[in-house]
Amino acid sequence: MDPRVVPPPPAGSPWSGWTLPDIKHCEANLAGWIAAPANTWSNLAYVAVGLWIMRRSARRGLLTAGGLGPVSIAVGVTSFAFHASYTFAGQVLDYAGMFLLLGWALARGLRRAGSLDERGALRFWGGLFAASIAALFSFRAAGWGIQTVVLVQALALAALEIRLMLAKRDAPSYAPFWLMQGLLIAAYACWHLDHSDLACRPDDHWFQFHALWHVVTAGAFVAAWRFHAGVDARASR
Repeated sequence: MDPRVVPPPPAGSPWSGWTLPDIKHCEANLAGWIAAPANTWSNLAYVAVGLWIMRRSARRGLLTAGGLGPVSIAVGVTSFAFHASYTFAGQVLDYAGMFLLLGWALARGLRRAGSLDERGALRFWGGLFAASIAALFSFRAAGWGIQTVVLVQALALAALEIRLMLAKRDAPSYAPFWLMQGLLIAAYACWHLDHSDLACRPDDHWFQFHALWHVVTAGAFVAAWRFHAGVDARASR
């Protein structure tokens, strides 16, 4: 299945006439308010994880480990909006959630590295978010894949975490970190299976590999929180 082929909404859809996104996942769109049920409702996994993180976190500052809680909820809500509508407007919201997550991790990493104080890190996060949204619209206008914006930030985050691991080792244990990496690899396998002709079942609205991607990445958020909570615990000693 070619993700670049984006069909219009079915006849009678309330989303007819809205600008289409630039990617289509396997699940066929229905004509109701929830266009892709499996891919939509699976986003509740992020919301559940976010609420769990907020309940378990003693500190809830935006750049503490507990800050991942509201960010996870935002990822769930924005991705829900995208898959429910399957519109470009929903896709913008979806990417906004991803930019919040990547910005949080990058700002926190720069704070851990000592490159920014807390106020500077928060400003960096806000500035990066605004620049990312602007880049999204610019890439769209130029006909470039807007996924590139996410990829560049993900690579920058990977480089920063490798630097912190080699130079600072500020976590008491890296087991949750490696668990997170393993879950992300499994999630990306699900993403690619969703677009394979072998595994794609468009009319199955109970199970989709992209929905499994949501659930597995939500599990990676739990591992990420455990890792960052350990970093915070060591820093507070």
